[in-house]
Amino acid sequence: MAEVQIGRGKTARQAYELDDITIVPSRRTRNADDVDLSWKIDAYKLGLPMIAAGITAPMTTDDAVAAGAAGALAVMNLETLWSEHGDAGALAAALTEARGDHRIAVSVSPKNAEELVPHAVRAEAELIIIRGDVVSAQHVSSVGDTLDLRAFIRSLDTPVIVGACQSYEAGLHLMRTGAAGVLVGNNGGGAGIDVPLATAIADVRAARVRHLDETSVYCHLIAMGSIADGTDVAKAIAIGADAVVVDQSMVTGDDDAAGDLRETMAVCGYTDVKAFQKAEVVVR
Repeated sequence: MAEVQIGRGKTARQAYELDDITIVPSRRTRNADDVDLSWKIDAYKLGLPMIAAGITAPMTTDDAVAAGAAGALAVMNLETLWSEHGDAGALAAALTEARGDHRIAVSVSPKNAEELVPHAVRAEAELIIIRGDVVSAQHVSSVGDTLDLRAFIRSLDTPVIVGACQSYEAGLHLMRTGAAGVLVGNNGGGAGIDVPLATAIADVRAARVRHLDETSVYCHLIAMGSIADGTDVAKAIAIGADAVVVDQSMVTGDDDAAGDLRETMAVCGYTDVKAFQKAEVVVR
């Protein structure tokens, strides 16, 4: 792998954002109506490879219902719901309303997971997302107890997605916790910490291959970060993501992210998301 010399004493890998990548058409094209955009995680099949979250504005109940109707998996912030409702019965009612006739997920930070996730499980949330700017499978602290991700995830019957991570090693260790999926990318962290998203996806894709070889268990890769439109969704999937976290407006507003993804897959000759992960890509 090519490295760039920063100076006499330090080298680094060249890394790429989604904007640096383009998708190569195959030898055939497809009718867009023949493209299947569905994907499956654990026992749940979803109409779009998109997880709708409140990125530019908080996710409302109406947003969640609309996102689910569009085929995406809607995510409600568990900490916000708990602060608004304050008891298990009201939380269950709120999730039932947000679910509508579709699936619903909740997101929670690692520090509040042990306290709040049991309430979400009893409220029958279909998936739990434990998310932070950077989440590791081995958080070391000399002050107080820390969440044992592996033990906690394996204690739940509800599938868990965990992250974010941005490297092969971190992704592999999160997969080994028993998570159904890992978030890959930048969740808004700063402090000079960031890996361009295309490279992060490719690195964690390699970790997924190793994890599959070791355990025969496929762990889903969920990209998040600099996703502006359906073209970015297509690039993320072509590099190796199973699904992408997007703002709810991309599936419920005027932006036709699903249509853009469908058109890209059709022009490149792919009929389903899993096959599209094998598409050839090039660097600009």
